[in-house]
Amino acid sequence: MRRLLFIAGALAVMSGSLQAQCLDYEPAVVSLSGTLVRQIFPGPPNYKSVAHGDAAERVWILRLRKPICVNVADHFDIHEDGQKQVQLVLEPERYKQFRNLVGKQVTVTGTLFHAHTAHHHKKLLLTATKMRRGKLQ
Repeated sequence: MRRLLFIAGALAVMSGSLQAQCLDYEPAVVSLSGTLVRQIFPGPPNYKSVAHGDAAERVWILRLRKPICVNVADHFDIHEDGQKQVQLVLEPERYKQFRNLVGKQVTVTGTLFHAHTAHHHKKLLLTATKMRRGKLQ
């Protein structure tokens, strides 16, 4: 019986460590680590195909080291679980400032919000206020 309880406890600890880290939407400030990548998505007028005439929308994506979930705080929020990518939102001059970090491991600090327009290509977006090379300590 003692061995069975030990195994059950070990499985509970392992499953807990595999669950997504739960965060809060804005105004809470969060820091996330991952790889910074650029992607092109089809934009206006149809948001379907750059090859068929839609404008190319270049966005920065943070591919997370660990999946996250986001809590619901009010009726406007949408619970998300197991998200592995976040679209970044930066001031225009920041793209030039941080372009040398594309393809690198970075930590980005800011506030999360849920996609709500056709220009939002991932379910979660992070309004970035800080970005630095390296992962969270």
